[in-house]
Amino acid sequence: MRAISDFICDPGSGRVNITVNTNIYSLEAIHATTYQFTGSYHVLITSKTDNLVTVIFEAKDKAKDVSEDLKDFANSLIDHQVRLQLEQTNGKVRDLIVAHAFSPLDLNKEIKAL
Repeated sequence: MRAISDFICDPGSGRVNITVNTNIYSLEAIHATTYQFTGSYHVLITSKTDNLVTVIFEAKDKAKDVSEDLKDFANSLIDHQVRLQLEQTNGKVRDLIVAHAFSPLDLNKEIKAL
């Protein structure tokens, strides 16, 4: 059985690379997740193949435990991808609810419906 650390290259140097499959995670989710880590890391996203991108992290503080943060990156990536999928699935319903909520009311009709 493989561990998350098997997908992380060179964690002891303060620099790590992690390869992400864009068939599983959208670039939008990868960018949103990566942005969360820009406070502690210099980050670069590069294309490796048609369906793989490499995210390169260099710690601003060299004493930082990069491998633990990359595990948090993996969890956050799942979170962002699920949010995007829910948005695609339920976005129209949300838009209808918001449109109805801000539409002008016919007070007489609303009172009669009660």
